[in-house]
Amino acid sequence: MHNTYKLLGLACTVTLLTACQSGPREFNGNVGYQIESRTDSTATLAYTLATRNNQQLDEQRLQRACQKVLASNKVFKLNILSVNEIANPAAGNNLAAPGRQIGDTRATFSLSNTPGLHSSENPATRDALTARPSTLTVVRYTCS
Repeated sequence: MHNTYKLLGLACTVTLLTACQSGPREFNGNVGYQIESRTDSTATLAYTLATRNNQQLDEQRLQRACQKVLASNKVFKLNILSVNEIANPAAGNNLAAPGRQIGDTRATFSLSNTPGLHSSENPATRDALTARPSTLTVVRYTCS
């Protein structure tokens, strides 16, 4: 019985954290929405997305941003004005890869990047945690 309560508590915590991650957020210099214009019943927004293209997920994000900006829970009609891809300014902030660049290709030549026998450093994990998409998608749209 005690384990059941622990499992139920863990499931509630995970659900709560997942719900918090999917909410729309204002532009933070990398991703989020910006309000271009707003009236009582309509708004024009620019939403910068850093995820893969998933039309249903993107539409939900755009819809939630409209609901947050216009302070209403109704379903808004979305009218896409433009969709543009831009270079991700945060992608260039990664540390330079070790090795020697070969021309204009992505190939590099370097010594082994394998950690020492007694080292706790994991270069693959470090690279995965600092990875950023090279492009961002900016969707300009109106909701009414």
